[in-house]
Amino acid sequence: MIITSRASRQGRRSTANVGAQYKYKNAAVEVNFDTKSSIATTLSFRGEILPSMNVNASLRLPEYGSSQLNLKFQQSLRNAALSISVGLNQSPDILLSATIGTSSIAFGIESKYKTTSRSFSRLDAGISVTNPSRDASIILAEKGDLLRLAYAHRFGQSRKISAVAEVTRRLSNNKNSLAVGVSCIADKLTTVKATLNNRGKLQALLVHKIKPNSSLNISAEFNMKVLDKIPRIGLALALRL
Repeated sequence: MIITSRASRQGRRSTANVGAQYKYKNAAVEVNFDTKSSIATTLSFRGEILPSMNVNASLRLPEYGSSQLNLKFQQSLRNAALSISVGLNQSPDILLSATIGTSSIAFGIESKYKTTSRSFSRLDAGISVTNPSRDASIILAEKGDLLRLAYAHRFGQSRKISAVAEVTRRLSNNKNSLAVGVSCIADKLTTVKATLNNRGKLQALLVHKIKPNSSLNISAEFNMKVLDKIPRIGLALALRL
């Protein structure tokens, strides 16, 4: 049994949710409640139909139109995976993603097909290269209009400090964006992360493990270009019994 709670506050506005997850053999059920009177339920089955297939069904109330059925097929011997997601409504959207590769290089594609217009609203493709000290990826998204390049580097033999940079370019209007981040493992229980983008948004996250299976997360967000705006502060507590 896993019980989680999350809360965030921005000025006078607060949001919170409480969730519970129960696992039994290859099945799991998860229920979440939030302050907007919304209930989300997720049922998961692993290997019940085929050994390499996972089935996941989610139901949201009262917004039942966002409910989904997910099928994931993974063939580890060939280093390939296929995922299909279908909305549980009268005019569902169909999401399809596929990946293939090795432990050092991988290729992937993702698409979204709208049955109402009978057209693709999303078509993304990418490639990633990884090794023990660095990762790099190139993604072409939004039907070829958005190009995203990302690079991450881990320093030292212990690799407790990592730095990352991401550059995006929208080809339709030639606009660029830049984001940089850093992650530091202070000790076995505490990790600190921070990101800053060219729009002046600074985000920070502190993760502290209370027990081996429980953690406390404290997050903050501040816009350095709007100094009179109240920063956002979030608190999340995850307890696993």
